[in-house]
Amino acid sequence: MRCPQCQSRVTPSMRRCLRCGAVLPKAPGLTIETLARPAAPYASGDRVVGRYRILEAHGSGPLGTTYRAHDPTGRTMAVKVLPAALFVGDAERREFVERYGQLCGRTLPNASLPVEVGVDNDVIFVASTWVYGASLRSIVRAYRAADRRLERDQVLGVLRGVADALRALHAMTTHGAVYPENVSVTADAVVLLDPGLAAALPPRRYVERVERAPEVWPYIAPELRVGKRTNPGADLFALGALASELLTGDPARSASADFTAPDLGTTLESALRAAVSAQASRRVSAVPELLAGLAQIAGEASLPPYAPLPSPSEMVDARTRRVVLRGPGAIRPTPPKVPRSPLRERKVG
Repeated sequence: MRCPQCQSRVTPSMRRCLRCGAVLPKAPGLTIETLARPAAPYASGDRVVGRYRILEAHGSGPLGTTYRAHDPTGRTMAVKVLPAALFVGDAERREFVERYGQLCGRTLPNASLPVEVGVDNDVIFVASTWVYGASLRSIVRAYRAADRRLERDQVLGVLRGVADALRALHAMTTHGAVYPENVSVTADAVVLLDPGLAAALPPRRYVERVERAPEVWPYIAPELRVGKRTNPGADLFALGALASELLTGDPARSASADFTAPDLGTTLESALRAAVSAQASRRVSAVPELLAGLAQIAGEASLPPYAPLPSPSEMVDARTRRVVLRGPGAIRPTPPKVPRSPLRERKVG
């Protein structure tokens, strides 16, 4: 896809050309829910490698279909089935299973690492513990439907949670797919879903999948778009795009040449721009500056509620649960009990 004015290359998710600033026509792209995909290989009651009993298909995205399942002990699990198009030949399948399987048995407090990676009748699957919460994408959509945005202290809580989770994850591997579908907001934390999965995939075919999802593409760093493997700098780029979406409503906005945000102040505006810089070295210092600048205008960090979500018809007050995030060693207050989301959101992508 190219800009009609200067003919430079653009993506379906862009609203303006980054080179000439021209307004781009809206492309009839596929959303992450309508991304073309084969029929789900499992039905309710089926078993994966004889251990995971499928309860229901939960959602699908460019990297596969996720099922809610039970293991032999009755524990609720997420079983993700990857598309066959991600791999060419048995060698690539074995490499992925071996590479991603190295994370099995390891734990991080704010990342849902795999419990098992394997093959079931030529279908590659990843099993991980189910995360009870709502995807950040579902929360953002609910707020937009109610003509609202997250409060700045809530944005700070989400970004700080993602940054802390990435910092711990980078001691093991990189994420490679940090976008709202893979960020889950639970009762009192932010949890990264599918950590390291994209890093274990063949880079070229990973890009071929995600470039078909316009909502995801703005989160993919420039170096990944040309087929390079994931790296910590790419995760920081995604964090910057996440900040741009939560603060401006557009994940690609802070990367545009004419980006300004007078309501955020020059320091935060500069940090937003640097966080999505094509130069990975600029992102390292930009993320702490972004969080510090946001903290100055937001005050204490909190988390958005995962249930109930805003209703466009009732325009309910979405801030029914406020969880203040404090520094290390502080006693975390117990949040009031709220009904769990009927959507049982976990992951899409």
